[in-house]
Amino acid sequence: MIGTGASTNTTRFQNNIQSIFSRVRLLYGATPLEDMINYNVIVRSLTEWTATSQHMSMDQTSIAEGIGGVIPGPDGTTVFGLVNARQKYIQGISITAVAGSPLNFTLGNQFGNVPNNGLKTINGVPGVTRRYQINFALGLFTQEKLIPTKFMASQLAIELTLEQPSACIFQASTGAGATQTPTYSVQNVNLIPEILEFDASYDSMFLAGLRDGGVPIKFSSWHTFTFSSASSSSINLLVQERSRSVKALFAVQRRQQPSIIFDSGATFFDTSVSGASSLQNYQFRIGGRYFPAAPVQCSTSVGSAVSNGGAEAYVELSKALNIVGDYRLSSNCNTLKWGLQNASGTLQEFDYASSLRFFSAAGIPAINVTESSVNSFCGDWGSQCFAMAIDLETSNGIEISGLNAEEQSDISLIANWTLPQTTGLTATPSALEVYSYYDAMIVLRENNVLELIQ
Repeated sequence: MIGTGASTNTTRFQNNIQSIFSRVRLLYGATPLEDMINYNVIVRSLTEWTATSQHMSMDQTSIAEGIGGVIPGPDGTTVFGLVNARQKYIQGISITAVAGSPLNFTLGNQFGNVPNNGLKTINGVPGVTRRYQINFALGLFTQEKLIPTKFMASQLAIELTLEQPSACIFQASTGAGATQTPTYSVQNVNLIPEILEFDASYDSMFLAGLRDGGVPIKFSSWHTFTFSSASSSSINLLVQERSRSVKALFAVQRRQQPSIIFDSGATFFDTSVSGASSLQNYQFRIGGRYFPAAPVQCSTSVGSAVSNGGAEAYVELSKALNIVGDYRLSSNCNTLKWGLQNASGTLQEFDYASSLRFFSAAGIPAINVTESSVNSFCGDWGSQCFAMAIDLETSNGIEISGLNAEEQSDISLIANWTLPQTTGLTATPSALEVYSYYDAMIVLRENNVLELIQ
């Protein structure tokens, strides 16, 4: 990753290095087994909802996956404040316009090029380089059975589509200094699988299984459906999902057009221009039934413009993720990032570049901009990670137990806000995306024949 143009910039990758993949496909020959569109949004959301907490801490996920939030630490000299972990400790460029020792927390000095300076170059310009090792969020790679590649005629392939820099890199640009145009490249790509060899008796039994009905492998994957909010305060979206087993649905609202100065992985609670608005409620209608039976309430009262904190919505998300009451899991989702109204039209999409000062009487947050092109210190206000979710499973999820969408006439998301939804002060309509988590199965038969069931 590099920054081009003038030397005044603060640039880093968005949370989780898998933000650089916009689409991931798993193919068997010419047959796509999984096709995850907006792969980076799915992985980023799961990182915020289920990965370890990155608020005031940093752990092993920073080593191989590029995950980090905000942590206390010194600036480029010896003055302590809040710093962005990815900016200072993982991979980032911080060459601010501040010279000498800072006098207070608003003048945090630069961190320089992290973790190295010019070890690699892109287009002749020095950049910063780090080695990552990731586990793809593909269902076939996260299920518990071994993949029998020996009996698949070397036809299994992974296809990766890289995201444009403006949708996977964040640059703090408020203050002096112009926004730069960073880019990135991926080099030295290796697939490092664990390969196990069994004796001849195992192979003979496996071949017998291929002949006698085939060998099934069950996994779960994702479908993506994209809509426009059309600057409306009420929506009724028809989701064209026809899988035989849908485990859960997740609906998020995102900025439609990515920009280098915004965190494209942020998912919003409310995007009204004035900020004096709240998500009122949401509910899914599937066939003639509603899920949940009563709408999920997200405002203090019916018609209120004040958020109630979104506790009910979070419990629905926890059900969909199967983490209700699991206090072993300390995730990065907290009250600073969930169910907040926006700050008078300023959306919560600045990757800890701001701090929450106080709430107004109407519940609207007031913020301070801290991190910028002339300041390396950051704030405590991470990008928002709100979702409207519903759990559709009838058991603990080990077996195929989701809702049969083939038998349903339609699946709809019904949601209501106080005011029409837009994206920030530009009044550009936001994108509403619904992600369907569904069950699938492949059946491997003899002569390298594979059947996909979903």
